[in-house]
Amino acid sequence: MNVHSEILSALEREDHIILATIVATSGSTPAAIHSKMLVTNGGTTSVGTVGGGCMEGEVILHANRLYNAGKAEILTFELNEDDIESGLICGGNLDILLEPVTKNDIPLVKQLQTLRDDGVDCLLATLLTPEGSVAWKQVVLMTDDSVKALASTIPHLSKELDTAIEKAYKKLETQRIELPFGELIIEPLQGTPDCIIFGGGHVSKFVTQSAAMVGFRVTIVDDREKYSNPSRFPDAAQTIVSDFAEAFSKLTIKPTSYIVIVTRGHSYDEMVLEHAVKTPAKYIGMIGSKRKILATYEHLVARGVPAEKLKHVFAPIGIDIASVTAEEIGISIVAELIRVRRGAKQSLWHLSENLVF
Repeated sequence: MNVHSEILSALEREDHIILATIVATSGSTPAAIHSKMLVTNGGTTSVGTVGGGCMEGEVILHANRLYNAGKAEILTFELNEDDIESGLICGGNLDILLEPVTKNDIPLVKQLQTLRDDGVDCLLATLLTPEGSVAWKQVVLMTDDSVKALASTIPHLSKELDTAIEKAYKKLETQRIELPFGELIIEPLQGTPDCIIFGGGHVSKFVTQSAAMVGFRVTIVDDREKYSNPSRFPDAAQTIVSDFAEAFSKLTIKPTSYIVIVTRGHSYDEMVLEHAVKTPAKYIGMIGSKRKILATYEHLVARGVPAEKLKHVFAPIGIDIASVTAEEIGISIVAELIRVRRGAKQSLWHLSENLVF
């Protein structure tokens, strides 16, 4: 769910809505931290989820209670009782922040949406008063000026605040700081990562479909218009027709970008990889057999590409699920993108990680 688009759409129809966000979890829970749900249309409609079952029904009831009060509240759910009818048999705990979002918040929501669409990670700091009011919200970018601006708001907290900001940004964990005048919640918000796919063949079609579905913004690059156009890739945000090497001058590749190399031939893959390893991309993956990959690496090292850079390439690309068809290969590739995005440990063997030159 694109929560910012949903909020803006809802606020076109009504003056205020309620946003529910999971801000803390422990143990096994039915939804992950940062999951969000909107309660709209006067409390009669919900969009998104914070776990389902009767717990979510209770969240909606509390949202109705707060709907016209203009107040925020943090609900705590203990999911420890084996009550099958309730569905709360996970065994964990979670805290859910309920807060009003009004037309006055539209500029902030638009700012967050722009940052998300541009692939920029940020933090959202919210100060709740003991009376349940949202005193203020502040977007924090990971720049010195932005962090200092937040620190100046609560000067006596500088050391604790620095630690919380670092944890929120690096570990993607919401941080909560109890204050004499309320509670400060620092929530990490991730920008939409770019997935740049070199090659417009069959595998690319299924990578694009799955990657777009799980929140990547996909760009297709191919030197043939027949294989790089919106009709062939309706789920892609952008299609580029260009020589593969020249395409790098037309792309903005950031530390949050993902590069997938699945062109129509070994020589093109090699050309793209030589340029890709010079970028700050978070992920570079290349399709091919182990024999092809070794040959490609040998050629690149001979041309001066540091072997250390090649060890960070995911090749053969994708999680090993014994995939055969283009559809299965596409799913295995996107599964690997998700694993890297979520910071899961690399548990499977990759040729590039075991290279010795």
